[in-house]
Parts: sequence; structure tokens; C-alpha cells
Amino acid sequence: MKKATSFKALVARLAAGEIVPVDELKWDAMKDGVTVVDDIDTAMSGRILLVRWPGEKKKGWAIVEDPAPRLKVVRPLKDEDEARALIAERLAAYERMWDG
Repeated sequence: MKKATSFKALVARLAAGEIVPVDELKWDAMKDGVTVVDDIDTAMSGRILLVRWPGEKKKGWAIVEDPAPRLKVVRPLKDEDEARALIAERLAAYERMWDG
């Protein structure tokens, strides 16, 4: 996957339904363009952000994850319910890993 290098490119790719990798430093410059709805500490794999991003017709939903050092991945989702369900899946997986 090609990394997004601008906020405009990020939004266009999210609108197309793409999962978009972003360098952490680039994300730091882009994050003011989204609204953070929730910020969850996974205690194992960084933070998961639930965000709204500006769409042409309506705001979109996405989660932002930390899959590797200095990398973010922004995953578009259809609505808040789908986003929260995916977050719950992630947290359950981390809980199972923690329990061994």
C-alpha cells in the first residue's frame, strides 16, 4: 500500500474505501483535519483513534491504528457502529493475547 503524503490525498483515498498507511510525522501534520471522537489505549499496540473525516457529501468514519513504529493506518468504515464493533474486536484480541 502506498502511503498518503497529504491530507487531501488521504481523504480522497478514504472516500474510495481504501485503507491508507501514513507515516507518523505526516499524520501529526494531518490529524487536525479530522475530529477525534474516541481515543483508546490498547495497552499492547498503541492507541486506536475513532475519527470523523470530512467527506464531499458527509463526514466519514475511520479508525487510526499503530501497526508498526512510526506508522499509522487509517481504515474507513461505514458508520460509528461498524467502527466501534471493529474496535471491540481489536480489544478482545489484545485481551486474549494478554491472557496468553
